[in-house]
Amino acid sequence: MFSAYKIERGHPGRALVILSLIHYQPIKCAKQTKGMNPTRYTTVAKDLMEGIANGRYPVGSLLPTEFELCDLYDVSRHTVRAAINQLLNQGLVSRRKRVGTRVEASSPRGGYSQSLASVADLAHLAETQQREIQHVRHFVADLSEAARLGLVPGEHYFCVSSIRVDRLHDAAPLCWTDVYAQRDYAEVIERAREHPDQLIAGLIEQHYGRAIAVVDQQVRAVLLTAEMAKALKAEAGSPGLKIIRHYREENGDLMAVSETVHPDDRFTLVTQMRRDRSPT
Repeated sequence: MFSAYKIERGHPGRALVILSLIHYQPIKCAKQTKGMNPTRYTTVAKDLMEGIANGRYPVGSLLPTEFELCDLYDVSRHTVRAAINQLLNQGLVSRRKRVGTRVEASSPRGGYSQSLASVADLAHLAETQQREIQHVRHFVADLSEAARLGLVPGEHYFCVSSIRVDRLHDAAPLCWTDVYAQRDYAEVIERAREHPDQLIAGLIEQHYGRAIAVVDQQVRAVLLTAEMAKALKAEAGSPGLKIIRHYREENGDLMAVSETVHPDDRFTLVTQMRRDRSPT
């Protein structure tokens, strides 16, 4: 069990992030030879939706695996997947490789949801939230920047500034992101242009043979600057949420820093805490 971030859209352009605890469970499914019957998959989907609504599959739990659903309803793998897709389209569940199908809501709603439980999930999110680079600058970190971002004063860095747009919905940009890294990694800038659906920290990993071991995250409220507001199609001076992520190697060395600002109407952060019931 570990902390995870879940991003969920109630409607295009708005994100909901919930800090929660989840379990990983692998997906298994036996090979099936039955064909997909359109009536069967709607029946399976309806029964699963009823199970979610009445609490048989509570929010936060995992649905049975594909193999178990094939067995339970005596249908093919294709039928099960079609049924799950109906639930996905209604925002009732999210699906992640090597995790399973997680119940996200007890009643249908628009949009889609996605769980972020690891660095790999952050990378997967980048595939749908595509980067559009606005500008790049090279600089020497002064004391103020070093203190704010955790950089080394006097060291040479570059900053890639971009907006993130949702490829799945035609909506306003989701956020403004500045990514900072040492000048030694400057070759990754061109790769960032060529691969707008990949994290810059991930591109540094690939190109320089580094490995992200942990991501530290800080969150605080801010007001949108005029430049950000214009790029994000928002009002200058309106509230936003800033997230600073430090991508570190196993030994603690800093690989990259990202500073992301979301307009307040496109991003909400909810924190869930659980009581420690261990004996004192």
